[in-house]
Amino acid sequence: MSHGHGGDILPSQDLSVIVLRKFGLYFHRQYRRTDDPECGNPVTTTTRPSSTGLRVYATVMLILMWINFVRSAWAFESSDLLGNLLFTKINVVTWLGLSAIFQIAYYFASHTGQLLEVLLTLPVTHDCVKKVRLITIGITASVWVTLVINATISVCLFFVTNGQYDFCLAPFYTYINVPEDKIILARCIGFLLYFWPIPCTILSPAFTVVLVYMFYHQFQKLEENFQHAIGKGQFNGEFSIFRRRHQVLSSAVNKVDGFMKFVNVAGFLCHIANIIVALYGLVFYPESTETPALAVINVAVICANVYGLMCTASTGIIVNHMVRKCSLY
Repeated sequence: MSHGHGGDILPSQDLSVIVLRKFGLYFHRQYRRTDDPECGNPVTTTTRPSSTGLRVYATVMLILMWINFVRSAWAFESSDLLGNLLFTKINVVTWLGLSAIFQIAYYFASHTGQLLEVLLTLPVTHDCVKKVRLITIGITASVWVTLVINATISVCLFFVTNGQYDFCLAPFYTYINVPEDKIILARCIGFLLYFWPIPCTILSPAFTVVLVYMFYHQFQKLEENFQHAIGKGQFNGEFSIFRRRHQVLSSAVNKVDGFMKFVNVAGFLCHIANIIVALYGLVFYPESTETPALAVINVAVICANVYGLMCTASTGIIVNHMVRKCSLY
């Protein structure tokens, strides 16, 4: 992110970006920055060596994510009957598919440089920087709390439900028999494969919320400054400055919308489908709540999908409204 007054917040130093890099959701090819013309700063360009290591790491993570999704499809068996177990399999497979889509969307944004360009060229004022930093710290903290909660639920899923979720080990257990003395080891591996995509599905929408907040704040600030310049009916200011700033903000919104719109569509469909399936299982199949662990897991699935749907819908509506609004100028 860049702002017109004072220092800079480089992507390599920003807390949210550091967390994204840990899970292969962000890498840079080069830094290229143009200062905000509204603030009267000269246009500068800074180039740094590309991060080959991060790019390779992100590529490996992307490939493994899609392999994990394809692997999960082996959870379905010809003997599956309509019931809570089948609904749970549908939820798990669609969720892993959504995780892979999140991963490829941010990989595409990093590979093409769109995400980096938005972070470095988006004009951000001082008050927005302070608020975004606080929001980023708060969201990051909530993300780690959510990960701890999900880790606890995942442990229950694999080690407390008496093997009811061993289908997550697919193709082992479903198509390849696992000896009794090896089942604990297989569950440990299955737990890692199941829990690993969770940070992706949490971090991606969280970072998108931060970006959308910056857009919203800066468009609102631009509108306030423009109204202040108009005063009591007489324009006091340079219209070209407002126009340039509006163009920069509009360009940033369009870049983010370019790689986010597919994620929003996939997220909306996946969360809606999972909510319907989970609710249907809870209402019509009592075995979904026959033990406290099963009840907690199924309720947690619904809550997680409702939260994801709210994030996806809110950010998608705001960004697409901005894109539509910007196209009118």
